[in-house]
Amino acid sequence: MIKKLMSAGMISLLLVIASLPYAGSGENLRAASAAESNPFEGENLKELKVAAEAGDWTYYAQSKNLFEETFGRYGIKVTIIQGTIGQESQLMARGDLHFAVRMLYPYLLYRSQGAKMTAVQASKHPKPEIASVIVPKDSPAKTFADLKGKKIASWRAGCPYMVLFERTEDAGWKIDQDWEYVNIPPNNQNNALLSGEIDALSAHPLSELAPLLISGNAREVAYALEDGVYVNGGGITVTFAPSDFPEKYPKITKAYIALQEATEQKLLENPDEAAQIVESINRTPAEVSKFSWNRFKATYKSEFDLEKVKSETIAMQEWLLAHGDIQNAVDVDELFDARFFD
Repeated sequence: MIKKLMSAGMISLLLVIASLPYAGSGENLRAASAAESNPFEGENLKELKVAAEAGDWTYYAQSKNLFEETFGRYGIKVTIIQGTIGQESQLMARGDLHFAVRMLYPYLLYRSQGAKMTAVQASKHPKPEIASVIVPKDSPAKTFADLKGKKIASWRAGCPYMVLFERTEDAGWKIDQDWEYVNIPPNNQNNALLSGEIDALSAHPLSELAPLLISGNAREVAYALEDGVYVNGGGITVTFAPSDFPEKYPKITKAYIALQEATEQKLLENPDEAAQIVESINRTPAEVSKFSWNRFKATYKSEFDLEKVKSETIAMQEWLLAHGDIQNAVDVDELFDARFFD
């Protein structure tokens, strides 16, 4: 009798189990698999906000579903934030931005002004061609020396300003005596150069200026000094985040850094495809994107020697202090999160 009751009970249990949704198929299997192998276990973040200006790699990653593969399938939505240049500090302070990439100079400016952010990645040195001194096509200037006595512009809050001042100081020129400096923000530089308002411009040959060089309407007469502070560490790029973000989300931070570098290398390996993708998103002509990537490609590799980065950052900060660009020195040891430079 007991055996019969057990058999009947077992049959009932099997019938109940059979009526439940199959946990090993479809959505349930994927959810179970993700839960078992989630590399971000314990880091509860629903949305990761990254700067579009972190580089064209973000668009490439989005198009290739790399954000989905890395974060989305674990429940982390990645949102690309537009128009972050110059606004990173404010956006991060109110939780509207988690990762941005800028050159070391603006990052130091933010930190010297008390911004609560930390760098989690630093790039290799740039090549001198990352910034250039540009003149209109019909300018009589053939070399940088030909610009003595002329009016030369850059943006004081951008690093090509450093390139310009290193050049003039190397030549022994005194400002307002041997040349005139004009501070012009990027959105006005093209017009100023082509209209004759200035004789030359020190800038990154990016989306605004690259078309002038590609078309032949402007040409380069000089690049950054090979032995200058800028090329030797001052012109690196850094990926930074709000100070508390890497503390709360170290696994997400490591994954983001790895994805950034891997995608930048994919972009360089497939420039035609990547340029077409970028053009379809933000209308930047493909040839302009490829021109810009070629100038920046040396910085698409990470530098993991943190002591080297710190030493070169100290030299950069001393240069900025001497030129009055920052008023307060910051502790270089506090600029970088050492956990991500292993």
